Amino acid sequence: MKAARLIYIPERDHTFPATSPERPFYGFSVAGMNIAAYCASRLREVGFEAVFDPGTPVSEEKGEIIEVSMHDFSPEAAIWLAFCGAGEARSEEGHLLARKSGENGLTRVFTRKEAAIERLVYPWDLLEWQERVMEKMEWEDFSGREGVYVMGTLRVGEGTVIMPGVVVEGAVWAGDGCRIGPNCYLRGCVSLGNGCVVGQGVELKNCIIGNGTFIPHLSYAGDSIIGSDVNFGAGTVCSNFRHDGGEHRMVAGGKLEFTGRNKLGAVIGDHVRLGANTVVLPGRVLPPGAWTRPGEVFTGA
Repeated sequence: MKAARLIYIPERDHTFPATSPERPFYGFSVAGMNIAAYCASRLREVGFEAVFDPGTPVSEEKGEIIEVSMHDFSPEAAIWLAFCGAGEARSEEGHLLARKSGENGLTRVFTRKEAAIERLVYPWDLLEWQERVMEKMEWEDFSGREGVYVMGTLRVGEGTVIMPGVVVEGAVWAGDGCRIGPNCYLRGCVSLGNGCVVGQGVELKNCIIGNGTFIPHLSYAGDSIIGSDVNFGAGTVCSNFRHDGGEHRMVAGGKLEFTGRNKLGAVIGDHVRLGANTVVLPGRVLPPGAWTRPGEVFTGA
């Protein structure tokens, strides 16, 4: 039986504060799918019959176990190793893709032409991962809902209310007990956790939003990751584009990193409070529990 165990590598995780002790990396979710479940499903697609979560004890009856990184994730490299002896599969940059213990192991380096590698290392990687997850989602038919305009796909959880004037242009997933509208615009890929409010005059584009977050009035957020229990004061803006159209950089893992993106908003930790008319400049990070004053232009981190 081909079996795999997912592994978490702390030194390859620079996603904080998109992830946190309250929302650990492998449990971070969009559209109801967390990272560990996504990796497990992809490994089953290539032929693994059993996939275990990080740290799960595995009995010897399961046979040889392939350990697979969730950070530089490559099902193709993992299944190659399943048919080989002991060894490791690594990327061209030297990052671990998969390993199998034993004596006299060999190391194979995979180029990106030989195996697709899905990187989940930095916060902005999570925005790209959201797109891959939402491509596979099943959607509900809202064509008969009066006053709701879905030019794309929309799925909502139990008890979620969609009010008149909501426009969806893309793929939107809302968890349980949310209230969306009236008169708001959701475009690109947007994932809302449970108990969120997206209210009058709000526009969201390519956002991941945690549980219990309120964006109730006249606000904009683009290409942003917003934690749980966050409150946007009226008129708050998370901007996502430079005047020169250049590549954004963002602080991650204590260093200023190039992101490869010309559209990138904010990464906002849990329990943040943004005062009315706050403007957050592109590529900024607000740590958990931060507050801004009304009218503040947030330029830090």
